[in-house]
Amino acid sequence: MWHEPAREVPVLGRPDVLVVGAGAAGVAAALAAARRGADTWLIERSSSIGGLATVGLINLLLTLDDGAGHQVVAGLCQEFVDRLAALGRCRFPPKEQWNSEDAELVARWRGSGLVWGAPESVRYSVAFDPDAFVDVAIAALRHSRVRLRMHTSFAGVGLADGAIAAVLVESKKGREAILPRAVVDASGDGDVFVAAGADYEQVKIPPHLWFRVGGVDGGPRGFVFDTLDPGRVLVPWGPHAERVDPCDPDDLTRAELACREGAAAAFADLRASDPAFARAWLDDYARMLGITESRRLVGDHVLTKEEGDFRFADAIARTGHWTKRGVVYEIPYRCLTTPAVANLLVAGRCISTTRYVHQATKEIPAAMATGEAAGTAAAIAAAAGTGVRTVDVDEVRVALRAAGADVGG
Repeated sequence: MWHEPAREVPVLGRPDVLVVGAGAAGVAAALAAARRGADTWLIERSSSIGGLATVGLINLLLTLDDGAGHQVVAGLCQEFVDRLAALGRCRFPPKEQWNSEDAELVARWRGSGLVWGAPESVRYSVAFDPDAFVDVAIAALRHSRVRLRMHTSFAGVGLADGAIAAVLVESKKGREAILPRAVVDASGDGDVFVAAGADYEQVKIPPHLWFRVGGVDGGPRGFVFDTLDPGRVLVPWGPHAERVDPCDPDDLTRAELACREGAAAAFADLRASDPAFARAWLDDYARMLGITESRRLVGDHVLTKEEGDFRFADAIARTGHWTKRGVVYEIPYRCLTTPAVANLLVAGRCISTTRYVHQATKEIPAAMATGEAAGTAAAIAAAAGTGVRTVDVDEVRVALRAAGADVGG
């Protein structure tokens, strides 16, 4: 062991709300908080934002409906779809096709990666360009005056009186402290709630590494998806044969190397076996492994399979299931909070659910919905000077509805 000497840490600032992690959930949380008037900061360890939705090349919104033709995710997620559509950088079925089992329509939208599960039907899911998603997110964050700081890693917390008094970060400038009133953990891996001592569960999973191929001529065979650009397809490579610990850097490094090798071999097989790929080239690999689960909060409520279609008085979001039709999960506010920390909210794939329900709540639309709810609640709590567990949830629900979100209840 090595003893790190105590030291003084410079304070970077004192925002009302600090969001850790600028994936889709974190972006939504920061926008929601800032639009409520909160001084909002968003930190991100990498050089881009959007997480798996962008650098992970999982550029599919699965799904915004319930599998029965009704939209259940709206709010900021729908706003992003509208902005992407205005740029001509997304694709989705028109409303009159939702829930259709017409074989021709199903085949058409399956080719874009928007039909999964059985029995097959057309869903309100969206394929989008990942770089356009980044551009839309940056424009929205700038307009809402969110302070975005990339190249900044979460390093730890300082606790006082049952709350997070300081969030410690690391960058090329060294260690610094941010002193927020409320914190949203949108790290994907629950880094903040683990550091703060909250209960959680953790699993190992097999990773994916999606990649894009250009120069495809004709109709390709096999499991590939059309993109918005002619001659370019998205290849959803994976899962890898071995499970990895997503919170172990050595495991992740081995997985990065093995997945890249596997994806390269898959591309070589496509070129050798499919004439459409004869003169194709590998455009790019995802810059982030397809890790969709690691740690999950065990919060004030753990949402279970049996609670599908159940109504909650404190629901702050709804989501369908991308591979199952006709089931809707209302997400209670208590899935975002923990008794361990008074001023911490959790958003995105690491909220408090069972593994079964996680298969629905981990998806990008649901992650944006819980991010929007967490950011809204954090702003309200910061303004009122209360803890997030004692915030007026009815006020949160009213605010979300006013912003266009579907909160159920």
